Amino acid sequence: MTALVRLRVTPAVVAVTAAAGALLGTGIVSVPCWFHAMTGFDCPFCGGSRALGALLHGDVLGALRFNAFAVLVLLPAALVALVLLGRTELGLRIPSWPVRRSALIVLAVAAVAWWLVRDVAVPGLQV
Repeated sequence: MTALVRLRVTPAVVAVTAAAGALLGTGIVSVPCWFHAMTGFDCPFCGGSRALGALLHGDVLGALRFNAFAVLVLLPAALVALVLLGRTELGLRIPSWPVRRSALIVLAVAAVAWWLVRDVAVPGLQV
């Protein structure tokens, strides 16, 4: 049995993720930020949909201006998660739980640090 035949969940997750990204990036589906609506501050993810839309149009610098954190950290993290899902489904080795937990903690700390720099230390920062 080939590796592609054994993959059942991963292709579906990739397809749904790509479709959701395309819908958000093109503006067909809009997800309002409840955090911004309640506080007036941007959350670490504000501008992420616009950044994705800029990437879909090939505008990397524009995407970085909308939300550099989403482009430089969240998109690669999503790709890593998809690879890990595929490796799990194929029965291949993946990093141990302590390593994955540490990576999630680092990602959460990075999101908070980005939010603090973006909204608290330098209000109005567009990068």
